[in-house]
Amino acid sequence: MLKKWVLFISSRYIRADRRNRKVSPGILSAAGIAVGVLALISVISVMNGFQMGFIEDIVEISSYHLRLSDVEELNIEEIRHIDGISSICPFYETKTLVSSPYRIEPAIVKGVPVNARELDPAFFRQLNIFRGDYEPDIPKTVVIGRLLALRLGLNIGDSISIVALNGGSFTKLRPQTDDFIITGLFQSGYDDFDLSMMIMSVDDILSIDSGTELKYGVKLDNRFRDRQAAAEIVGLENLAEENITSWREYNKAFFSALRLEKSMMFILLGLIFLVVSFGIFNSTRRTIAEKQEEIGILRAIGSTPAQIRQIFVMDGLMIGLGGGIAGVFCGLAVTLNINEILSIMSLRSSFLINMPVRIVPVEILSIFVFAVGFCVFSAFVASRKVSQITPQEVLRYE
Repeated sequence: MLKKWVLFISSRYIRADRRNRKVSPGILSAAGIAVGVLALISVISVMNGFQMGFIEDIVEISSYHLRLSDVEELNIEEIRHIDGISSICPFYETKTLVSSPYRIEPAIVKGVPVNARELDPAFFRQLNIFRGDYEPDIPKTVVIGRLLALRLGLNIGDSISIVALNGGSFTKLRPQTDDFIITGLFQSGYDDFDLSMMIMSVDDILSIDSGTELKYGVKLDNRFRDRQAAAEIVGLENLAEENITSWREYNKAFFSALRLEKSMMFILLGLIFLVVSFGIFNSTRRTIAEKQEEIGILRAIGSTPAQIRQIFVMDGLMIGLGGGIAGVFCGLAVTLNINEILSIMSLRSSFLINMPVRIVPVEILSIFVFAVGFCVFSAFVASRKVSQITPQEVLRYE
């Protein structure tokens, strides 16, 4: 059980050295922990903003939460009523070459139903058509990405030529091209889509590639319940498991790269805690050497080595808690105002309107616990020297 006098002595050791009028190593260590926590929180939150933005673009626009392929007509209404499914939308995809008077570019054309806005509102919300609109009622119209339009030198109202790479167009010696009118431009925020994707109606995509396969995109209320939803769809429609692709499998390599990037960032920034923990270890050992007389007196009046070790372990805990709490508050303040700070410092890149930020409470808690744990462990290891001090040897020369 922790004694009150242990806390009292521990707090005294952390305070400034009044005799030399120097800041104690404990306060400097707490400041180091605060800086480390601040750096980790701000960097990881900005990284989360970018990564989660990419993930949301991919799963809402391209991979969906579940993809159903190589299937015949499904009972969409039955699937829609499965618990946890928010939407299901049929679509077609085909690879094409698109050309303008200036250049030719490869692109993926996605054909969606006329009522796609009602079937899958999240798709158009994430697509972000910022100029013009999707006009499925007008034949031979297309919506293209902003970067693709810039590369082709086109704008709304211009004509674009499209030829499918895997359809009937290349069955002839000379492929047949179809001309479409651009009615809208989108800017999803994910450059791969903005540079290589086009949206048109189902009738239009079948006119350039009649052999393209019908697929279904399923969205869930919680994308992490994809396995349960896939199992229910398989049981309901008697599908093979190979016909359903989860968003995890569809983007496995990309998501693994994001996870590795984030883990490496945690490790690199976590080295700050390692450096500070060495400082705590050395300062604790030095304090023990300086306080041998006091430790000898405490041993002489009946204190056990374990109780004396608690003094220095509590030092580490107080340093960790103080620095960790200060770092969390400062880190959250910096993160929530990162765009204003960068504007004042004139460090914001010209192509970034706003720095995306996503705060994950579990990660904040993990950083805090990690910082405190490092401090306590360092103090615990350093305090083992206390057991080597005997009151007889210390007091013999006093």
